[in-house]
Amino acid sequence: MRKQWLGICIAAGLLAACSNDDGQQQTTVAPQPAVCNGPVVEISGAEPHYEAPVATANQDYERDGKRYKIVQNPANFSQAGLAAIYDAEPGSNLTASGEAFDPMQLTAAHPTLPIPSYARITNLANGRMIVVRINDRGPYGNDRVISLSRAAADRLNTSNNTKVRIDPIIVAQDGSLSGPGMACTKVAQQTYALPARPDLGGGLGSVSSAPQPEEPQGNVHAISNDTLKSDDTTAAPVRSGGFLGAPTPLASGVLEGSTDTSAATAAQPATTPVTPTAAQTAPATQTYTPTRTSPVTAPGSVQGNVHTAATASSAAAASSGGYMVQVGAVSDQTRAQQYQQRLAQQFAVPGRVTQNGAVWRVQLGPFSNKADASALQQRLQNEAQLQSFVTNAQ
Repeated sequence: MRKQWLGICIAAGLLAACSNDDGQQQTTVAPQPAVCNGPVVEISGAEPHYEAPVATANQDYERDGKRYKIVQNPANFSQAGLAAIYDAEPGSNLTASGEAFDPMQLTAAHPTLPIPSYARITNLANGRMIVVRINDRGPYGNDRVISLSRAAADRLNTSNNTKVRIDPIIVAQDGSLSGPGMACTKVAQQTYALPARPDLGGGLGSVSSAPQPEEPQGNVHAISNDTLKSDDTTAAPVRSGGFLGAPTPLASGVLEGSTDTSAATAAQPATTPVTPTAAQTAPATQTYTPTRTSPVTAPGSVQGNVHTAATASSAAAASSGGYMVQVGAVSDQTRAQQYQQRLAQQFAVPGRVTQNGAVWRVQLGPFSNKADASALQQRLQNEAQLQSFVTNAQ
């Protein structure tokens, strides 16, 4: 009789164990402590931060005859199984947290994890991991253990038949992270901090540090006629081995020697001086007036007979000596003349165009002293960002 009662008790115990369902899926695995024995991997996704639990969403419940018990200690929870994709339309329903569903957010639905909470989801097929925010209940009516939003599924590259692992991340009130989801994991910190506001007190008498020179951005290369390309065909540079058409490379401000007298002689018929009129002079704020050592052609002669004025001015400039400021060199004589005329009008300085082999030099001047030529160089740099050099007037 005693043996019969013993057998009945054993059978009853087995039946009770089989009928005890606390709402966990059968794929729940033994929890693993958050101990890292390998390299730490930085993962991105939803940024975990402390949120107060939603009371209405964290009560044990029953659905379709099955009872679900909310996980009270996520530190002892870990789960693996198939993931579903949450395909509801945006705003078509409210989640268990009371928020409108948004498939573009990194969220998920789980039957028993606290709401809201965070979990590390790992695609066991490819090893991808992201952090999601649990804000809804489900899935139901299938063998899936979690439903991922479309954004989360895309980041993990999962389908409705992909096996994943769920490891909760516990967020303390002080913002510290712990739990199974932090094993060998570092959550990437996302910041939206704006740069420091500029110090505007320097002009009000307060002491401020001297402005620091800005570092050049991108690849900065020295100016070269081989790389310059202009949309303005009037003064398009040409390929030349020298600076601004000089026979050899010269630094800014270095005098170019008179080594090519034939070029100067050939250039005389092609020079184009421009004498500024009252309508062509620079604004009143520009007080610079270079010293002219050659006669200036009357304004009417520039419009009436360009070649006659060019010849006379070129001869006067060549015979007077002094200094010229060379601004560029182009391969077309007409474009060189147009470029020189435009600069002469803008800076109220006469000039000329001389030939040097296959190119035509655009020069401004002449000047009786180098100081005036250097002053024009500075204006060209400051007002038009133009590189130039000083050369002897031939």
